[in-house]
Amino acid sequence: MTTEEDKQDDKNGLFVLVAPTLPGSIALDETGTRPIIDVTDQAADALDNFNHPRFRRAIIMKTLESTSEKVSFQSPGKHEICLKSLYRDIHSEGLLDFLTTAWSRWDALTEQGRDPGSSLDIGQGEGVIKPLIPTNMPLPRVVHQKNQFPSQNVMGQIGYYCTDMCTPITGILTTELKSDASIIQKAVDISIKSSQSGGFVYAMPTHPGHHAARDSFGGYCYLNQAALAAKLFQTEKYGIRKVAILDIDYHCGNGTISIFHNDSTVLVASLHCDPNFDYPFHSGFADESSCATTLNLPLAPGTTWEGGYRQALQTALDTINRFKAGAVAISMGLDTHEGDPCAIRRAGFCLKGKDYWEMGLSIAKALSEQLPVVFIQEGGYRMDAVGEAASNVLLAFHHCRTELKNTCQR
Repeated sequence: MTTEEDKQDDKNGLFVLVAPTLPGSIALDETGTRPIIDVTDQAADALDNFNHPRFRRAIIMKTLESTSEKVSFQSPGKHEICLKSLYRDIHSEGLLDFLTTAWSRWDALTEQGRDPGSSLDIGQGEGVIKPLIPTNMPLPRVVHQKNQFPSQNVMGQIGYYCTDMCTPITGILTTELKSDASIIQKAVDISIKSSQSGGFVYAMPTHPGHHAARDSFGGYCYLNQAALAAKLFQTEKYGIRKVAILDIDYHCGNGTISIFHNDSTVLVASLHCDPNFDYPFHSGFADESSCATTLNLPLAPGTTWEGGYRQALQTALDTINRFKAGAVAISMGLDTHEGDPCAIRRAGFCLKGKDYWEMGLSIAKALSEQLPVVFIQEGGYRMDAVGEAASNVLLAFHHCRTELKNTCQR
């Protein structure tokens, strides 16, 4: 394993994993196989039956640590992050104000002022301020309903900005979102510097982001990490004009698509379950691809690698190449795995371990080995499978891009 002290990443042909902690700080249980996360992370992960992003990150990091010496683990370090400034071209001012102030205003209401219906009660016990969730939503935002505005009450505002009841406001949210933003910043910077030698980056923010739209959040997503990566690539510092976002999560990247729908400089290609069968239900249909830089590839429940997924992925990659992107951000969800508990409630795909190796190879073969690439962790809820799946995608991509770069057909 290599850490951030290793300054020879490019020469050694490593790929870089950026996360808030390093794997050496994560202990294993008595069996030597299950990571142990701290009490705060355990409590945060316990807020949902399926979404355990802190534990997922620990599993993937320990898997990569134990299976490969090709990974350089780095943390972003501590520096001041202003979420409003960083995301101002991605999300509305109102949404950013809400996310950065909601918890303090919820706290200030005191127990007497906090409506029990707005509290996510999962048995936290007495004396604990329960996370904030919406209890009502406004009518859909349409042109003739200009009289609808977010309430000044935090319990009303969350209903205006949040699309569901499983993406709560918690006490540690702002701190985690700042950490997530710094991870994306560092990942983009490293990907630019290492791309000429075939290097690439895997960013592991705490929260996924591809369901977060300009003026709303939900689906476990608060701020859109892939959108941030695209915008950072396009800053004057890096000077990349056209960026592609490839979304391979089981669920449609509806937030990302909505953010860039009218932006001719960012292509969004999303492979996902047909929204007639699964979340987000109202977005991701094939005929939404009316914009030249939006490609929805909805797939049937039960899709396998050879039974539709491989072909759809190749279609997305061919589209990215025709677009002539100068950088690529990949929203990597692992909930396409067979038996993923979040997906099989309604439909589910049937990809397996070896399929993720083929996925990594397919992506690497299609993209120039000198193209800056950042993989960004999105979903994935089968905890006994996410480690192998993530490792297979990343190590296959690395294998093709570096060790086989002269023989990998493109």
